[in-house]
Amino acid sequence: MVQARSKPTREKVLEAASELVVEVGHENVSMKELVDRSGVSNGSIFHHFGSKDGVLEAIFVRERSEYLGYVGQCIISHKGDPCDAMGEGARGAILFQARDPQRHFRLISQFSHSEWLAQNKAMWSELAVEIEQPVMQWAMPHLAEGRLPMLPPAMIQSFMLGPAELLCHQWRNGRLGGKLEDLAPQAAEFVSAGLKHLRETYRPQPAG
Repeated sequence: MVQARSKPTREKVLEAASELVVEVGHENVSMKELVDRSGVSNGSIFHHFGSKDGVLEAIFVRERSEYLGYVGQCIISHKGDPCDAMGEGARGAILFQARDPQRHFRLISQFSHSEWLAQNKAMWSELAVEIEQPVMQWAMPHLAEGRLPMLPPAMIQSFMLGPAELLCHQWRNGRLGGKLEDLAPQAAEFVSAGLKHLRETYRPQPAG
């Protein structure tokens, strides 16, 4: 457990590192810049995190947990058809990104497709299980009763998050106008309707 007196130091480093990653990308952050920005010594950073890679891991865990935790809460808190609930997850994903699109791009999207994550996939696999557990517990009875399409959970998650993240990517590239949050209702409707169609397609047929 991190002692109370050491928490401010960790937070200084994480705040400075997050700012630098947002500005230049995780691959371009140097230890010197991190020391200069945080005001924390090189030795203290290594004491708390072990390496620059340890700092990046801490950022990744914090940002990804907040993002997927928010999306998961949007799903679980919806009362009604679970396919509509997954649509609310897609809506939440866009609204979360709309808070600070550049931060999300640097701290989540770029990490997701990086060599760094490929080299740390064991860490991500363990984290994913922990973050996704509440949604998995919510989804299991819906899958068992046929209220969600009988597909692998990772595929359902991809159908839910994929459209939202691609819409945000296109918006960042200037191919979609207006406000990013204005795309949220359409994403929700698309995901909900698609999963309902798949639910009917993959619904078990009665015997005989």
